[in-house]
Amino acid sequence: MPISARKLRAAESLTPTLLQSLMRKIFPKKNDYVEASFEELLPELARFNIKTRGQFLALMTHHRKRLLRIDNEPLDAWHERYYRAELGDQFVSNALRRQYWFAYPALIRIALELKFGDEAVTYERVESSPTTV
Repeated sequence: MPISARKLRAAESLTPTLLQSLMRKIFPKKNDYVEASFEELLPELARFNIKTRGQFLALMTHHRKRLLRIDNEPLDAWHERYYRAELGDQFVSNALRRQYWFAYPALIRIALELKFGDEAVTYERVESSPTTV
């Protein structure tokens, strides 16, 4: 019995271009605001056996509503000051006005954290995360 086109598409291996394309179909364009390296996400996803289009879509669509709620949450005063210093007033003001915060790679990493917990927190993110005052 031949394999259906849908199953063949779902089994397609992830590539950086495919990741970005899928994110553009699932999440708002306003979250596609950085020149991101989707290449570095492939090993992070593979660590949790997410290697195909179908596996990735299942992860992201399952957590889509929660990710959008997280993305829409207001920043506390400390983080707003921190990000203004790091990213500039114009960027932060625009992000607050348009109610978004996370770029596509961050949404992918947050989805991994939602599904797999602290095990999914990458070393680089822990090191670069702002600490409380």
